[in-house]
This record gives sequence, C-alpha cells and structure tokens, in this order.
Amino acid sequence: MFLETLDLRTNDVLIYSQNMFNFDESFKIVFKNEKLKRPRKITYFDVCSYVKDPSPKNLVVYRLLTNVSNLNAYTTKYGYFIKINLKSELIYFDPIFAIKDLRHLRFDLDPDRFRFKIQQIGLTSLTKKEIEPNFAEVYSFDLKAIEAQSQNDKIFADAIFAFDENYVDKEIDGDIEKEKTHHNDLSTSLQQELNVSPLKISEDRNGAISQFSILKSPENESVQDLREEIVGLLKHAMGIASANNLKAEQTADSVMKTLIDREQRELLFNSKNETSTNLFDLFKTTNKSEEINKRGKDAVILKFD
Repeated sequence: MFLETLDLRTNDVLIYSQNMFNFDESFKIVFKNEKLKRPRKITYFDVCSYVKDPSPKNLVVYRLLTNVSNLNAYTTKYGYFIKINLKSELIYFDPIFAIKDLRHLRFDLDPDRFRFKIQQIGLTSLTKKEIEPNFAEVYSFDLKAIEAQSQNDKIFADAIFAFDENYVDKEIDGDIEKEKTHHNDLSTSLQQELNVSPLKISEDRNGAISQFSILKSPENESVQDLREEIVGLLKHAMGIASANNLKAEQTADSVMKTLIDREQRELLFNSKNETSTNLFDLFKTTNKSEEINKRGKDAVILKFD
C-alpha cells in the first residue's frame, strides 16, 4: 500500500508497505516536512487510523475479485473497509493480505474451479466533508502472479523522493527487545499463520471465466462497527493488552490532531501548489499514463497451484 496526505503545507506524511505478512515490520512512514526525511516504523493499526482519517489523501491499495457470486466480505480477517464512490468496499493494504485471507473467506466451490483476481487500485479523496474519506478511483489493473507475490510499494516512495537530497533511505532503528517481546505475545493461531507460507498461485492461461465480482460488503451504516471488530480481533490475536490498546489509540489520536481542521483541509485540497509533487502527478506523464491504460485492459486470472 501507499498513502500520501495532501495537506500540501503542513504535516504531510507518506506511508508505504513492502508486501510482508507482518503487522509491525512491513509499514513505514515518512514525515515529508522534516529537514532530514527518512522512513520510520509504523504499525498496521496506526496505518488504519491514517486511512480512515478524513484529511485528503492519495491511496494505492488492492482489491480482490472472484468467480464466486455474492461472496460475503463478513468473514474477512485481513481486509479493511473503506468507501469508494460512496459505497463500502473491502480492500487490502497488500496483495499478501488478500492471498492470506483466501484461507478465511467462506465459499462453496471446488478449489480447483476457484479463480480470482487481485487488482492494484489508485484512489484519491473526494472533497465532500464527511466523518471519514470517500474515495474516487483513479485507475485499476490486474496483477500478474509474480507481482501479487513480490510487489513492494516502496517503489512509489522511491519515485517521489528520487531527486530529494534531504531524503535518506535508511530506517531509524527501533527497539529490538520490545519487538521480540511483542512477537512472543502473539496468539498461537496467528503465530502459526505467520509461519505458514502463502498459498501458491499461478496464472490461468485458458481465460475461460469472464465473470468476476468484488466481495459483497455490508451497508455503510454497519461497516464501521464491523471494521473496528476486525481490528479489535487482530489486536487480541497479537496479544496487545487493553492498556496497550488505549496507548496505541492515544498515540494515533495525537498524530491525527496535528493535522489541520477540515475547513483548512478543504481549502488546501482545492488549492494548487505548483511546487508539490504527488504520486498521481507522476502518473500523468505520457509514458506512465499509456502504460497504466494498457495494463487496465489486460485481464489476468489467478488460480491456486
């Protein structure tokens, strides 16, 4: 996943992940207004807070489509719900989370006949004032099998900072002992899942199946409760105690409070800053635009090996 806030003048952040099934190690954050910019570790749960915060942002995430009609998203374990064009949709921060989730989604279909797609989707916030963001889809295309298994969205950060002399591509060291203790607290079920290799997938070259649909999501009114329940279950599985939950939420809240209020966000989002560079601006170059348009027309169907 890749996320960049669009406040333009203050408190801009950039977040990327590296397609690892690791809730602590995969995600990195860069504070774009620091004099010396460098990646820092950020947890999956803090990323969730940034995604649902209403400040304007660009977002690159992943969508799962299957050949099972009306496959229910309620059974997701590693997905996250957001609004795209006013409708709740299940997305994944990384392809690895979608692949891992296939073990938990409930459907009645012979695995040999099960087919799916993983799409990379580019989203940008709409300007309408809401409690949480509503995104518009900028682009989408199917991932090839090798991409789904090896995609690393650090490449977006590399593109943004390619000519920034104040960016250092070296992470600030974290508390190693604390990390070891945290992983030792993982529940047995989640620890086992961390140790299990992802399902092996390949491309279906026959292409006989043409009907694919996204997972059926709950109504907007109930999605917030379901989303918080899923996040809460993950925290419980990781052995994060209630006190730690509160501390994590307070930390996320303090970060969010540093962002400017919604009125200012609206103004800044609608204003133009000629010196700013964001991901989708880079995509507008002729070569990149043609490449994305071409990829959007190519269908890639995946299956279990």
